[in-house]
Amino acid sequence: MTHAYGRPPAGETTPDEVGLIQIRQPALPSSYRMICFPSSRNSPLCYLAMAELLLPTVELLIVQYPFLSAEEELDPAACELLADKVFEAVRGWTDRPFALFGHRMGAELAYAVGCRLERETYGAPLTLFVSGRTAPGHRGSLGPPALSCRVVALTAQHDRRAAPEGVRGWRRCTSGSFDLEVFPGAQGYLKSHRREVVNIVHDQLISLGEPDPD
Repeated sequence: MTHAYGRPPAGETTPDEVGLIQIRQPALPSSYRMICFPSSRNSPLCYLAMAELLLPTVELLIVQYPFLSAEEELDPAACELLADKVFEAVRGWTDRPFALFGHRMGAELAYAVGCRLERETYGAPLTLFVSGRTAPGHRGSLGPPALSCRVVALTAQHDRRAAPEGVRGWRRCTSGSFDLEVFPGAQGYLKSHRREVVNIVHDQLISLGEPDPD
């Protein structure tokens, strides 16, 4: 397994740039790529553990935000600005079938970036995985769906910040198919149910058809 920093290179970023960590197995080219959007508190180590189970079929690209915050909420302007920065950083990594995976705050960013990728035709994700986050505007109307890709929403049964009924609202964000996966407990399923999460990711991607590796 290799950790490779994507564009811009490690050690050359400025405080307002987005960094990327690529986790891959050089000897076995991956068929898929998953771009991961952590929450403000998520460590890349969480996704490193997932990569050990997903490789070599799925390589991971982990977004490193240009700032760290203890908050899980961004005001709309800050969210839009960060989504623009992430979009510019990842749009060159859509050279193979890919998915987006966002947890908490990262789910909202993954959604915003996915919408731009579809709209600006750099490459649409096969699947958007949104974890531990209620849908944007879940209490009101969203208008027409902004996405056409499959959306898979994950949450914990007793998560007060992301109750299943609110997470189910992601269904209105896409004209494609939708699945809701609910784990027992209140939170922490990315660690306590890691293998189940990985199986969901793997099965969702493989079910769309196995492409030939590069």
